[in-house]
Amino acid sequence: MVEAVALPTPWQVRFGAGGNEGTADTRKGDVGGSAGLRPHELLEASLATCMTISARMALTDLGITDAGVQVRVELEREESTTRFRYELVLDPELEVHRPALLERLARSPVLSTLSKPLVFHAV
Repeated sequence: MVEAVALPTPWQVRFGAGGNEGTADTRKGDVGGSAGLRPHELLEASLATCMTISARMALTDLGITDAGVQVRVELEREESTTRFRYELVLDPELEVHRPALLERLARSPVLSTLSKPLVFHAV
């Protein structure tokens, strides 16, 4: 579970889980700032970090333990669709493994979670 608490500075929020914490922030009009990721960037970060971990695990399974791998995620909010675009960035010597890594990314846990219908309940 993640908990979020409003901070005194307008729109800053401290969030945390399991002893780890961070700051989120946003700017609306002339109020707020950039002391942390915006809420939608946290969604992008969740998918990007999970996919990067999945790619590193796949490379480890191939016997490659010190690999340069990166995933970039961009969230596009449209009227009727929310679209996540992702890009796998590899060191040139790892390009031969791109198909296997893309297959692993497609099965990453956060992608799987976000691909299912979402239901929200106030408690």
